[in-house]
Amino acid sequence: MFYFLNDNIQRKKSGIEHAQIKRLNLFNQFNVPAKIVTRQFATDLHEVTREAGIDDTQLINLYDYFQDAQAIDEPAVMIQDLQLDSSWKRVADGINYNFYRDKQRMLYIRRHSETDKRIENVQYFDHFGKLLKVDWYDFRGFISVEQVYDWDSHITTENYLRPDGSIALQKTHLLNRRDKETVAYHLFNFHGADYQFDDFDELTRFFYDQLVIDQQKQTDQSVNLIIDRVYELGWSVLHMEHHVFRACQLHNDHVNDPEDMLHSTLNYNYAWGLNHFADWDGVICLTTQQQKDVQDRFTDDTTKIYQIPGPIVPAETLNAAPIDFSKRTPYSVVMVARLSPEKQQDHLIQAWQQVAAKFPQATLDFWGYENGDTGKTLKEQVKQAQLTNSITFRGYTNDVAEVYDNAQLLILPSRAEGLPLSLVEAQSHGLPIIANDIKYGPADVVIDGQDGVLTQDGDIDGLAQAIISLLADQQKLAQFSEHAYQDSARFSEENVMKKWQTLINDTTQKEVQ
Repeated sequence: MFYFLNDNIQRKKSGIEHAQIKRLNLFNQFNVPAKIVTRQFATDLHEVTREAGIDDTQLINLYDYFQDAQAIDEPAVMIQDLQLDSSWKRVADGINYNFYRDKQRMLYIRRHSETDKRIENVQYFDHFGKLLKVDWYDFRGFISVEQVYDWDSHITTENYLRPDGSIALQKTHLLNRRDKETVAYHLFNFHGADYQFDDFDELTRFFYDQLVIDQQKQTDQSVNLIIDRVYELGWSVLHMEHHVFRACQLHNDHVNDPEDMLHSTLNYNYAWGLNHFADWDGVICLTTQQQKDVQDRFTDDTTKIYQIPGPIVPAETLNAAPIDFSKRTPYSVVMVARLSPEKQQDHLIQAWQQVAAKFPQATLDFWGYENGDTGKTLKEQVKQAQLTNSITFRGYTNDVAEVYDNAQLLILPSRAEGLPLSLVEAQSHGLPIIANDIKYGPADVVIDGQDGVLTQDGDIDGLAQAIISLLADQQKLAQFSEHAYQDSARFSEENVMKKWQTLINDTTQKEVQ
């Protein structure tokens, strides 16, 4: 059994979550048992994962696990399902409702939306009007957590409930002698015993060990861990009592200065994991160049370094009929990436001033969610450059295939990458690409002069001229599109699974003592 470890899965998924889901689908296709494992609490977790095509049987969440709520699907809870005092006065607040006993507010019921009338939470108040408690309803129809507040409206206790209403896990918020908040966890009646944990990482470690124990009881299959977020989860994995096969997955450039791979400071997302390099059974790199760089810097006799691409092109996409290039929207350019400094959308906006001057009819659409204030900054840059008529921020989409099928050109001017999912996806939909030739990934996807163009990082004029040159030669763009469809076969399910098979063959058949 392979467990793909993540911190959380949200509706606006990053490339890591998309890569995990693609990997799960790949393992399913080749009959390799696998599940995604998360640890953060969310009342809508199963709504999000079901929308992403993840079956409940292939998802294990820490809170679900301890709440005995892994196989729950109750009816949605509506206001009429609550047993409320009929004498209380109901006062609407938009889609939500206050309930009063005389002039005293007793409850506030929050619903999801105008179209989704499910109860999100119920808030309880004392006779002074202070918030006492909030009950949160899980997407699957039961109260999953109750939050208890103090006089100053701070959460003091969070009780995570089993579907039968009993407390499974209690999270306590306390202040130490320096008035700094500390959090402790108390697990109740787990296999007949109670446990105390000083922090979330300790609880996570215990959770992972229990998964190993459960698997050993149920089957002879080995347990193998692929850690997709080592910054958040690495400590818990490397402090498990059960030493099973564990591999650290690198999803991006692992250093801050790609010009000095041997001495540069490490990307904070991977620093802790790589500083404990010898403790892993494997480290997975996305490209052969990254594999070599990791080997040169961290080589030892115990940890094997694998090269396995994250993006996977499903057979359905490879076998689909190509889009006639003439059917694409003329002069439509897109960038598909979260709005973040390392993606360098600001460089593209600068270059677009030259493009717009040459082709006023050209459009540039940014697709992706915002990191911090980056979106606000970029939108102001567009406004100052007077490009609002041709540049649009589209936000996050769950139908990126339509974006790829409609556009004529995709741009990725990043300064650092791993193996960009957007490049492989775009190529598989016949979309020509212009991308910076950086570590790592673009050169592993784009065949310069055949299905796209590789540009130099920081060369704004060069980026602008590459875009202008291709938009001016629609015949070349069409030829690039034909080659893109063909070249994407390198990332087929069969080819990527051959890479994974090497790791699978190396995994232990039983727990290492």
